[in-house]
Amino acid sequence: MDKLRHWPSRLAFLTAVAALPGLSGCNSKSFALDDGIPNTPPPAVIVQSRTAPPPGPLTRRDTGTYPTFAPTLTAANEQIEDADYQKSEPRMAALARARKSGTISEAEYKRRVAEYRKLAAQHGNDALADIAAEGAK
Repeated sequence: MDKLRHWPSRLAFLTAVAALPGLSGCNSKSFALDDGIPNTPPPAVIVQSRTAPPPGPLTRRDTGTYPTFAPTLTAANEQIEDADYQKSEPRMAALARARKSGTISEAEYKRRVAEYRKLAAQHGNDALADIAAEGAK
């Protein structure tokens, strides 16, 4: 009995689904976006200034040597010791404060910065020499 009770709603649903293609009325003559121009892509034009080598399989190159990790890696920036930092940081901070307050001229500031940079370059080389000397012991 329960099956018979749902029969009319199923019949209405199936009728509506069957009528959808007939109601749409869509054909190629009345389609709104059909302007008569074919939708084919334009031909591809390949422009190349030089000829490329033909693609081939990747091959293993045998150089006859093993990879080496012998070159020592260097840091991006030379490191300073804590004692050097404690000596130079107050001088740098005082120089920055003096420049900001205007108590020293720009020429004097640039002269001191050049002096500190020269010292830093020499100190780096001296430190590397000391490290190499200690490593040789």
